[in-house]
Amino acid sequence: MHVVNSALRLVSMACAVVAAVAVGIAAVVYVSEVVARYGLNDPLNWSGDIGSYMLCAMVFLALPLITRQRGHIAVTVVIEALPAALIGKVMRVLEVISAVVLLIVAFFVIDLCIRQYHQGVLTTMANQIPRWWLTAIMAFGIVLSAFNFIAPADEKSADIVEL
Repeated sequence: MHVVNSALRLVSMACAVVAAVAVGIAAVVYVSEVVARYGLNDPLNWSGDIGSYMLCAMVFLALPLITRQRGHIAVTVVIEALPAALIGKVMRVLEVISAVVLLIVAFFVIDLCIRQYHQGVLTTMANQIPRWWLTAIMAFGIVLSAFNFIAPADEKSADIVEL
């Protein structure tokens, strides 16, 4: 189980690095748009498209590591009011429920991705790409996040990525 958990940690960290690269790409594209529009008086027709595509990658590829580090938003007022002996057990139950919910959502996203692939659905942007590319990224991030809820979170300190 340790090998699976380590592999899951490495994949989650690699996804976070790719998400960080997507942030960089989006920043370069938007700066290029500003320079082209206001400096050269020749706006780019693809910058908004790339920014939107990168936003999808940023969110869904950063999600697994954030989930693994339990860095997501959580309202813990009720949990903190519980006796100390119950907190760990309740947290584990909530993590398993969260994983199940994410896997159910992933099922629907994967189904949608397959339908988009077979139907040849394209994005509605000026520069279209197959929509299933983005849906596949979404499904991957959601499934990986579900696995990170199930995986033991005993290596939190090793999960911190310094960029």
